[in-house]
Amino acid sequence: MLHRILRAMAANAVGQATTLLIQLISVPLLLYYWGTAYYGEWLLLFTVPSYLSLSDVGLVSAVANELAVSSAQQAYRRSVVLLSSGLMAIGYLSLLTTTGCYTVLSTVPYQHWLGIQRITEEESARTLIALMAYVVLCLQQELLSGVYRAEEQYATGRLWITATRLAEFFALVLLVVSGGEAHQVALAFALVRGAGLLSMWVDCRRRFTWVRQLHPRYVEWPVIRNLLSPAMSFLVFALANAAVLQGSILLIGALLTPVHVVTYTALRTLNNAIRQLVGVVTFSIWPEFTLAIAQGFTHTAIKLHRRACQLTVWFTAGAIAGLELLGGSILHYWTNGAVEPEQPLFTLMLLATLLYTFWNTSATTLIAVNRHQSVALWFLMGSLGALGLGALLLPQWGLAGLATGFVVVDALLVWVVLRQSLRLLEEERMRGLLQSMVTDFGWIRQLKRTGRATSATKEIES
Repeated sequence: MLHRILRAMAANAVGQATTLLIQLISVPLLLYYWGTAYYGEWLLLFTVPSYLSLSDVGLVSAVANELAVSSAQQAYRRSVVLLSSGLMAIGYLSLLTTTGCYTVLSTVPYQHWLGIQRITEEESARTLIALMAYVVLCLQQELLSGVYRAEEQYATGRLWITATRLAEFFALVLLVVSGGEAHQVALAFALVRGAGLLSMWVDCRRRFTWVRQLHPRYVEWPVIRNLLSPAMSFLVFALANAAVLQGSILLIGALLTPVHVVTYTALRTLNNAIRQLVGVVTFSIWPEFTLAIAQGFTHTAIKLHRRACQLTVWFTAGAIAGLELLGGSILHYWTNGAVEPEQPLFTLMLLATLLYTFWNTSATTLIAVNRHQSVALWFLMGSLGALGLGALLLPQWGLAGLATGFVVVDALLVWVVLRQSLRLLEEERMRGLLQSMVTDFGWIRQLKRTGRATSATKEIES
């Protein structure tokens, strides 16, 4: 299990590093070859179909969880039904939403509304069609990566997707340098993603015998209906995050000034860096929670929960301490002195991040087995409540008022989520969890001894 977790963490870290590398290189590259105006119009066009990633209404994650449960219980007949039904359902939903989206766009002056002038109407249409196909293929590939997770090869699935993204990036570079336009890049994205999906499909059929049995005759719509509740809850998480990200900016813009928007966005970016690193851990242990709970290994699940919470909370606390000390210097060099770590705003945002880390890590136990419906609703209501409280406090307290709202709500979510997680883990108790997080570091010494023993064994074998 430890080997799988470490491989998963490495794969997720590679994915994060790839995303950062692509962003760092693509922005100056596209600005140089396309110019600011054309690049800006490309970003606007890319934003429109990106919302189609929600067209699966959370089914990708819900089906992937159930696939992992079925494989853990060696119920491969159900795995065939789940994957066949999931691929078909997501295909139908994607076709419906893309058709509706393109129909609407073809009847409204979206180019005028978005201020698109350099990209022609014909080119815009081609770009949108290709990008819509690209998003649909992304959803199918994400679901197919759930097969690797179900077979305890989560890292391999993530690396497939990372490799596909790198291939897309190389295609982007080649086309842009050679004078390619937006619709050609969009088509390349769709073709590369399609090739990646096909390659993954061939690899899955080669590795896992049950995948070869997939067929439309195994589609069972009642299976999809039973998954709609957890699937919609995944969608609720996405909507709550969108409300926090966009709603906070709109609130600040409406009640304060654009300068405050810049300050808040810069500080939030530093906080989000911590959350993304914590996400590497939570996404890596997610498959292990599914496996342990599905097989009834409650003691293993409790140990995983304790270690995950301990690791992420202490890491976040250390990162927060570092940002409190060095945040001013980082912001000064990053923004060329335009933004400073305003207090108590910065400290409140860091505190909210610490609380978020705790409840989000604990919630992984529920998310891993599709038992997160209540948490999703609490998160949505809490997000809206934080924005409401922020709207009341912003005029008197400034940006610190909005941050206070998020601290209050994240503290409430810690209590709500922990109670539900402990109820799922049955034998776990709040006192035992907190005591373990604060005092139990013996597993680190054991991990070092295991690592040294493994190294010694390899040396002897060689």
